[in-house]
This record gives sequence, structure tokens and C-alpha cells, in this order.
Amino acid sequence: MNKNTKKEKKLISSGDEFDKLLEEKDAFFVLFSKNGCGYCQLAEKNINQVIDSFPELKLYQLKLTDAPEIFKRYDINSVPVSKVFKEGKAVYTGFGVRSPNDIYYQLKSYFGSSNSYFQELDEENN
Repeated sequence: MNKNTKKEKKLISSGDEFDKLLEEKDAFFVLFSKNGCGYCQLAEKNINQVIDSFPELKLYQLKLTDAPEIFKRYDINSVPVSKVFKEGKAVYTGFGVRSPNDIYYQLKSYFGSSNSYFQELDEENN
């Protein structure tokens, strides 16, 4: 599976920046993580495998050290945690490392899909 080359994650550097995203963006995907977390890196890899199937979503990463108040607001006590926000509200939460298939089907229920994730899998297997 190719790495996501169309959309790279954007780092959120503060709680204020996060709150601004909530106000301005219709929808976005956030990976809550911390430095040196191997599971967080694996979670990001799995998200990158499917994110291009959802053109309306951009991937952001928020690290515990950059905005502990946001982690507290959403009662996040361990990482990785993935959340999708739509119209300022969290509509999806994934705890731990989720498989690409799980992420895809969860997101598809909220956004539909161009199905590029499964098209790419089919092309690799043929």
C-alpha cells in the first residue's frame, strides 16, 4: 500500500489553533498522540492508507505536550486516539490502533467514499 502522498498531516500547535479549526472547518480528522509513541505512528500509517478516499477530510495531529487542555476536554487519557469532527462536533472516535478497513468503514458511514482505498487494494492484488 502506498503512503498517503496527496495529503500530509498538519500539526496543531496549540489549543487555540484546535479551537479555530473547530470553528472554521466543516470536517477534519485528528490523531491525538504524544512524542515517541510507536502505536501512534502505526495509527497514523493506517489512517494514511484510507484518508485519500475522503476528499473532504484533512488529517491533523495534536500532541499531548502542545495542548494538554484539549486532551482533558475530550477526556483522552491514553494515546493514540482518533477523532473526526464534523460541524464542530466529534462524530467518530477510534481508540488505539484501528485497522485501515475499520477506519474506512467508519468514515464511509459519515462521508460516503470514492472507494479509492479498495480500488488500490484490488489493483495490488491483481
